[in-house]
Amino acid sequence: MTSSDQDLVNIIASLTLMIVIALAVRQDLLEHRISNLLTLAALVAGLSIHSLLGGLDGFVHALAGAGIGLVCLLPLYLGKGMGAGDVKLMAAAGALLGPFNAFVAAVLTLMFGAVLAVAILVWRMIEVRQATAGAPNLSQVRKERFPYAVAIGLGAVATMWLRGILDPLLRALATP
Repeated sequence: MTSSDQDLVNIIASLTLMIVIALAVRQDLLEHRISNLLTLAALVAGLSIHSLLGGLDGFVHALAGAGIGLVCLLPLYLGKGMGAGDVKLMAAAGALLGPFNAFVAAVLTLMFGAVLAVAILVWRMIEVRQATAGAPNLSQVRKERFPYAVAIGLGAVATMWLRGILDPLLRALATP
């Protein structure tokens, strides 16, 4: 694959992923779920983009990325720490990012997720304390869900920025 072909893949994949992330975050914030239709469409898009521009090697690249994204978050789902939609979203992001970048995104996602979880826990404890004028029940606050798509989005976008995947898109946007 030539450099211009790789730039085209990066532009299409990064735009697609940012749109998917925006839709997933919106849906997760409003409905506390991420639809199968969105994650399946993103997975198919990732496989298709890489296959069309990279042939069988591109397909395997995207499939490996999806597998890495899935495997990285699956233990948290199995431990009831997150929903299946979050895991499927990470797998779809992996298909668009490729295997190494999917791993980087998953690690960053877990870091952002930990920070968000602590911030949300503190915020909810303050809310409960103010509402009840007493000590908050930590077990009740801990059981509340939070939109993990935000952490996945932050992890994926940070990966694209750190790994230079956004560079071709930014150059294309900067060209008059």
